[in-house]
Amino acid sequence: MTLAGAKTRLLNLRQWELNPVVVKELRQAVRSWAVTGMLMFFLVVLFGAMVIFLVNQSIDIRENTQAGADIFSVFLVILAVASMLFIPLYVGVRMVAERQENNADLLYISTLSPLEIIFGKFVCGAYVIVLFFSACMPFLAFTNLLRGVDLPTIFLIMAFLFGAVCAANMLAIFIACLPVSRIFKLLLGLGQLIVSVYLVGAAVAISFEMMRLGAGSMMGAVGFWETAATVACIVAMVGGLLFVLSVALISPPSANRSLLVRIYVTMIWLLSGALTVYWVWRSSNASVIFAWCDISTVLLVAALAMTISDGDQLSLRVRRSVPKSRLPRVFAFPFFNGAAGGLVWVISLFAITFLVPIGYYSFADKTARSSQVYSEFIETYPPMLAYALAYALTGLFLQRTFLPRRRAVLAGVFASAITIAAVAGPTIVLFCMNELSWKMMERLQLGNASNLLDNLSSEQRMEHLWFASAWLAIVVLLNAKWFVRQVNNFRPLEKVQPATAPALSELAEAPPAALQ
Repeated sequence: MTLAGAKTRLLNLRQWELNPVVVKELRQAVRSWAVTGMLMFFLVVLFGAMVIFLVNQSIDIRENTQAGADIFSVFLVILAVASMLFIPLYVGVRMVAERQENNADLLYISTLSPLEIIFGKFVCGAYVIVLFFSACMPFLAFTNLLRGVDLPTIFLIMAFLFGAVCAANMLAIFIACLPVSRIFKLLLGLGQLIVSVYLVGAAVAISFEMMRLGAGSMMGAVGFWETAATVACIVAMVGGLLFVLSVALISPPSANRSLLVRIYVTMIWLLSGALTVYWVWRSSNASVIFAWCDISTVLLVAALAMTISDGDQLSLRVRRSVPKSRLPRVFAFPFFNGAAGGLVWVISLFAITFLVPIGYYSFADKTARSSQVYSEFIETYPPMLAYALAYALTGLFLQRTFLPRRRAVLAGVFASAITIAAVAGPTIVLFCMNELSWKMMERLQLGNASNLLDNLSSEQRMEHLWFASAWLAIVVLLNAKWFVRQVNNFRPLEKVQPATAPALSELAEAPPAALQ
């Protein structure tokens, strides 16, 4: 190897340096008494629980064949409570402190990209999780010396709990990145604390079930790895969605924030669809498709609300990246900033989501087309989709027409208010008229999308479809001029030729009057 080649390899190795955010956060964590004090308190609690359990066992004259499982259950509860409640709180508070404008910290003076910053925060949180798990591992290994639990089951439960805490950390980072006031972030933090309590209960319950079934002994079965891979993919997709949303939130307003989010949502939509197709083929149960449709619809409705809240003016930075060729520009339009392109993107995913069950029942399983689940889906999904688009486009029209100089987020606020009024309005009116009853609630309520979930007849659902389609057609016409204008404005930035100064020879030959 030549000297130049060795020098090139050494220069390439410098690119693999540790994320500076990780270094910064770990140094502050080591110097802070929050992590150190919590870790020491955690060890004291584990040691005290072990001593109390062993003393109790020495007093009891009966032989306990499940001593290892019992003490492992105690350790697992302590570990879940400590990691699920403390670590997300620590990561979220650190992120909130750096998001304040009066704090000239890393987020405002660094040349690091938003992706590197969020990734560094996540890695730091994962490292703190590993620190707590490593402190607990000797105690968990001690339980294997007793009876009732095996090492493979311990490792599987620890891996599951690690993924759950990482997801909670990512949720805390996402809440800290929201551009809201401190009071609202405090309320959201309290909400996450309540959610974390439920997550602790769910994680402990699932871990106990894995321990009861002896998950370590099931590792040789193909079905176990299929289920484990599916759960891991779902957790990774949810955590990744929170990750890209956090990156978009801390990105500068001039950046193409929507690109990464829309590409990622499309990818997880495709991946979840592929997993659904696999499980339909594996279990011969077509109802899994409808579960995927419901989850995808909830995700796309949230994407629709965020899409109409996007601005219309593209920054110079975004316009520089717009493709110059017509065909690439057509494919880039749905993924770039702007509510118009976002509407094309989300409506396309809505349409494909609706066509997937129809295609399956039309070609793969024609005999199941007469099932009640399929019939209800065909009758309910189109009017529900029409109502969602009508609510969104109405809010967009109100904001763009009457408050064009205000922030575009008002479109989402208007759409949410229209949805609440359409859903809760009939109930409030019936309550004020003292005619509220279950029979009145199950009657036809045009404009109320939630009414489609009641026990309506096919004729009543068809009336909903006609009403929602008429409403949607009206708001589409009202927004048509705005949409065409946004399509025409989606063009690359034209380069302006700099003005050249006249040559000295030209100035010398010019008459004196021209120089004046």
